[in-house]
Amino acid sequence: MGPQDQLRLDIKIIGAGIAGLACALSLRRKGHSVTVYESNDKLSEFGAGLQLYSNATRVIYHWGLQDDFLKVVNQPKVNHVRRYSNEVIREVAHNPVTEWEYGFPQWVIYRPDLQALLAKAALDAGVVIRFGCAVSDIDAEEGTMSIPGDGTKLTADLIIGADGIRSRSRKTLTDIEARAFSEDAFRALIPKEKMLQDPETADLMVGLQSVAWVGPGRAVLGYPVAGGERYNILLCVVRPSEAEVGKWNQPGDLDEVRQHLTKWCPLVRKCWSLVDSCAKWTLGDVPPIPSYVSKSGKFVLVGDAAHAIVPHAGQGAAQALEDAAALAEFLDPTTLRESRHLAQRMRAFSSFRQARMENIRRMAFGNARLFTMENGPEQEKRDQIWGAMTAAWKKELAELGEEGYRARAKGVVPDQDLKDMRTPAARMYAYGYDVITEAKRVVGSTIVN
Repeated sequence: MGPQDQLRLDIKIIGAGIAGLACALSLRRKGHSVTVYESNDKLSEFGAGLQLYSNATRVIYHWGLQDDFLKVVNQPKVNHVRRYSNEVIREVAHNPVTEWEYGFPQWVIYRPDLQALLAKAALDAGVVIRFGCAVSDIDAEEGTMSIPGDGTKLTADLIIGADGIRSRSRKTLTDIEARAFSEDAFRALIPKEKMLQDPETADLMVGLQSVAWVGPGRAVLGYPVAGGERYNILLCVVRPSEAEVGKWNQPGDLDEVRQHLTKWCPLVRKCWSLVDSCAKWTLGDVPPIPSYVSKSGKFVLVGDAAHAIVPHAGQGAAQALEDAAALAEFLDPTTLRESRHLAQRMRAFSSFRQARMENIRRMAFGNARLFTMENGPEQEKRDQIWGAMTAAWKKELAELGEEGYRARAKGVVPDQDLKDMRTPAARMYAYGYDVITEAKRVVGSTIVN
């Protein structure tokens, strides 16, 4: 089969968030015609820091974007987990150890930087992005949608719903909606110059570290973003009452934040005293839905629209990138030869991604519980386990060195059935995953000639 015989699809994507832009880039790289429709007039400027673990940076390297990303990401050497008293109870090795273990580094990135880099790469590849274009009247079986502003009805070989946790396009497949999780989150960004005015807060900027403070019913996470120009800080608070899923840019009350932190260490309170304004939202997820794909195969959900999870595994953005990389392999023109085979290939994509997401979802919920335990025997046991984990990797690193550490990592068998990420097997499943190789394997078993 020559290039002239390869199937090129007309693909339309709803939403220019991380999932939408990543899909646009990956599919355009395969030669498809791709247009993105974004209801806002420009890329969102709202956001905070995001973790990109090795399973995500593997995809970035595959796309050849690492040099651009390295200009803006932070590469922490270690993550300190501390009690709310500021006592260190765990250290998690990041760079360069994550590369030794999983093949690729771990990065922290400012969400708007991630979107901007993906948008630039997509545009450079030939993707068309139409801002100020809301979409309505999606027909998932026929592959049509409308632009209300001018009444235009559009037809596509494939429509991708990438419009986030509050997705409207999801309604074309299911009545399932996002549900609130029992935590509220307050997020803020502190300018570098403010952090450097005090030696204690300055150390958080220059130490190439990220810090998680854990306490009863609360957890605080902080790390530098935007190339070290800002400090991202997040407070999660267990919320017993019912609520709706919140918005990222909903104003927060700093007095409420201070009340939550009255018994916390001076360093955490000092950081929040540098905050001029914050956002508050109620965390949420999208419960498992029957399928990410319509029966016709002409409509698919990706990213948070399909499978939003709570952020406690640092996998939200990573799973959007995995969706994009996998979808490109399932729609590779060198293997997808006839449009009548699209539905079969898309059903295989849905099954492939659903299985992965439900395992990651379980791990994220398991992690959430670990970080906000009330004081008591269970919390003490957790701290002992974390301390033993820290001692173990430090001893291994001292005895084995880089070469030995790499060799040891090769012997870790991924385990998808664990309930959180406290074991090497669970972390290998989450971070050592090669979505492109796995997608190609599945595609190889589902090709229709």
